[in-house]
Amino acid sequence: MTDIKKPKKLIEVALPLDDINSAAAREKSIRHGHPSTLHLWWSRKPLAAARAVLFAQLVNDPGYQRELGYGVNKKEAERKREKLFQIIRDLVQWENTNNEEVLNRAREAIWESWRETCYLNRNHPQAAELFNPDKLPAFHDPFAGGGAIPLEAQRLGLESYASDLNPVAVMINKAMIEIPPKFAGQAPVGPLPEGERQPDMIEDWAGAKGLAEDVRRYGHWMREEAFKRIGHLYPKIKITPEMVAERPDLKPYEGKELTVIAWLWARTVKSPNPAFSHVDVPLVSSFVLSSKKGKEAWVEPVIEGDQYRFEVRIGTPPDWAAKGTVKRTGGTCIMSQTAMPFKYIREEGKAGRMGERKKPVKKPLPMPKPPACPITA
Repeated sequence: MTDIKKPKKLIEVALPLDDINSAAAREKSIRHGHPSTLHLWWSRKPLAAARAVLFAQLVNDPGYQRELGYGVNKKEAERKREKLFQIIRDLVQWENTNNEEVLNRAREAIWESWRETCYLNRNHPQAAELFNPDKLPAFHDPFAGGGAIPLEAQRLGLESYASDLNPVAVMINKAMIEIPPKFAGQAPVGPLPEGERQPDMIEDWAGAKGLAEDVRRYGHWMREEAFKRIGHLYPKIKITPEMVAERPDLKPYEGKELTVIAWLWARTVKSPNPAFSHVDVPLVSSFVLSSKKGKEAWVEPVIEGDQYRFEVRIGTPPDWAAKGTVKRTGGTCIMSQTAMPFKYIREEGKAGRMGERKKPVKKPLPMPKPPACPITA
């Protein structure tokens, strides 16, 4: 059997690691347009690193290899290697993710290396099948996960295939590498949102821009339809002078209607105290909304007879606010401070007497992400 002649790849010799590491670290702060915003996938590989590693695996190192009779002298090899390094340095920059000039330089270098490899193996008995200088080998990632590697292989010009046992990973890869190419270069077909002007007929719809615009238009339609059907369930809150008197930080918003950005939910059970057995008391691990220095906020329960309500307070929360009404050993009735063992709480739940209370949080509040907090538009 004839051996395949395999020139050393750039990744086997040297890489501009500092540049790759710097770009990969910077990418962690990129949100707009990054696949990580599509779905949070564990162990997601930085696109910059995937792109650089794939490129370095596909291009031949220019150094001379006596056994193959391939390559150039040391000085010329260093010059050519530096040229490939510069392609990598440009390639890993986030701003160049869709820069066709940079990508084309990388693709040309990949094609050049592939044709060199094909020429070296021109006498191989399966040369016509394995070493076609007019067709790059296809790429397949059998454990694609979040899809960074097959996505970058496709960006570098390879016919890319991805597979995974996890159906979520399959869906992510369909959205990134299967569906967009089908609509590449096509203008959007969805109706423009009301009030928007039709873009110029010669607008650039290269790549997946047309598909992205259609997704934006459809998302706008979905939002409007949702608002028509369930918007009444998420009323806005008007800031009144009385509210400003209690909350001076709301003064800039007086008279305005603010969108509720979150509803804080608390489970409730009937109070075990006979005097308040008709009251649903909350099970809250903490009344603190934000503990960030300079942006502290908490919820204060205001008890009025056999009823209670919540008020949002700004400033350093008192010690009791962090304790809430429930912990590992059980709960405490907010009305009477009567202890509520977990046995009692479980029995209330089993009997179907567990309820809920909610508190809207207005837009100007500095809010952390609470554990059970349905977010509203």
